[in-house]
Order: sequence, then structure tokens, then C-alpha cells
Amino acid sequence: MDITKYLALFPGASRGKARFMALAEAVLRQAADLMALIGEIRSGFSFATAEGVQLDAAAGAAGLSREPGMTDEAFRAYLLQKLKLWSWDGTNLGVPAVLPEGVTETDNLNGTVTVSPAGVTPDLLPLPAGIRAIHN
Repeated sequence: MDITKYLALFPGASRGKARFMALAEAVLRQAADLMALIGEIRSGFSFATAEGVQLDAAAGAAGLSREPGMTDEAFRAYLLQKLKLWSWDGTNLGVPAVLPEGVTETDNLNGTVTVSPAGVTPDLLPLPAGIRAIHN
């Protein structure tokens, strides 16, 4: 946060008072530092950027836990996929949007969908409820 633009918003009469402006700058600097710290904390507990214990804590806050031996990359992909599922609108047309990148699906027109993981471990592929998948 650039505090100089906020300091420039003070009226001319206030800007002429050195002690007042020093106080205003100190208060604004603390607010800017706090905003920077909050940004760092937020990124440390984001599914997309957290690692190790922080990733486990972020997942735990969402009610999810890591399988034993799962790497950060695999767990992160799983968590991000879960987020997609939680935001899915529940329609058949929305299914392709919730599948991970590189995954293709074919509707068998009998209530099943054939999913080709393309490098994704099938066990780590959460599918929408009501969709039966046959992994190739």
C-alpha cells in the first residue's frame, strides 16, 4: 500500500503541520504493514500456495485431510479439485468444468461416464455425486 497518495488527501492546512503529518504517516505505515502481513498469512494458508504443515492446516479448516504418503503437489491438486466440486452447479452441462485439466469424459448414455485421467491418479479424482465413473 502506497501511503503517499493517502497523505496527499489531507487538506493543505494539515499538510503544513509537520508533527501532525508525521503522526498521520506513522498510523498509515502501521496500517500498510498490517495489510502486508495479512496478505502473507493469507497466501501461507491458501490451497494454491501453502506447503507442508500449512497445507494440512488449510485443508483441516475445510474438513479435509491428507492421505498417508501423499505429496504436497498431489494433495494440492486434490484440494483444488474439491473446491471446484463444491462450487459446481449440479448440472450435467457443468461436469466438464469440474473435472481436472487433462481429464476427458465420455457420456455412455446409460447413467455412466467413462473418465480418462490422462496422468491423474484415479483415486485422487473426486467426481460429482451421482456420476459413476469407469476409469480406463
